Amino acid sequence: MSCEQAYFNGWGECARLMEKMNGGSLQHKGVTWTDTTAVDSTTWRGLIAALTEAARTVLMTPINGFDNTTDDVEIVTSQLGKKSVTSKPIPSGVIYLDASICDYKQLHALEDTWFEFVPFYQDGTYWMTRKSDGNLKGFRCKIATKAGLPPEDKSQSFPMYLMFDNYAEFENVVVVKPDFTFNDLLDYSAVGLDIRITTAYAAGDVVVKITKRGSGDGLTGLAVADFEVLKSNAEPTVAVTVVTDDGLGQYTLTIKKDNDGTPANLASGEYAIIQASDDDATYVTYLSHSVKVTA
Repeated sequence: MSCEQAYFNGWGECARLMEKMNGGSLQHKGVTWTDTTAVDSTTWRGLIAALTEAARTVLMTPINGFDNTTDDVEIVTSQLGKKSVTSKPIPSGVIYLDASICDYKQLHALEDTWFEFVPFYQDGTYWMTRKSDGNLKGFRCKIATKAGLPPEDKSQSFPMYLMFDNYAEFENVVVVKPDFTFNDLLDYSAVGLDIRITTAYAAGDVVVKITKRGSGDGLTGLAVADFEVLKSNAEPTVAVTVVTDDGLGQYTLTIKKDNDGTPANLASGEYAIIQASDDDATYVTYLSHSVKVTA
């Protein structure tokens, strides 16, 4: 810590207490904004509901409540009775998601990954921080979730713990006031789908069941382009090459490796992580969690 020359400045015409948080946005590490794109709903929608997983870098997080868990500043008293602040803790908090257990269980895999978090407030504003290059970003953090029995207070059913990384980012808060609301952005989010394997991979095929999250209704009408291979240990290119829809939400998928050469079935121990979606040709409208298909 170093001392800098301080210069007094004026006071604003408005003196207003901080608002309560009413939502958040979890963003991939490194996502940045300009002053223009930060208030552009089309830019937000493109990052929330892009057609490919690599381009979907923003997850809107609806909440039921928020607790500020930041430790108090550390104050010590000298032998002469003088007090000094010796440590300013990095902020932390916990948000309670307005979700279901079907949504929450898919978030456990996000633990210990760095994200940028943008808090939204009841007055319609949200906070970002200014980088040295002039761009805006969220607040760097890791998250944690908790599996287990429900709490006594049902509104705290699905906690997401926010452990921020940098005190200085909060010293440089930028209050952004857009024309849209948090709910406008939340509505851009895709409807959740559940996907599970009903018949294991064999001879190039695997059977999966895809249902709308919450209702359990089968989603029909998906085609080859609606199944994306997110990751595979097989080489070279792995792809879903044929999709057969039984009309009730159950699909037989043919998954091949070396799709750009001579297609072959996955060998024993090889896998493909796939994700199903549906779209309106511009934005994704339905989106499943990922599922690992292993030969």
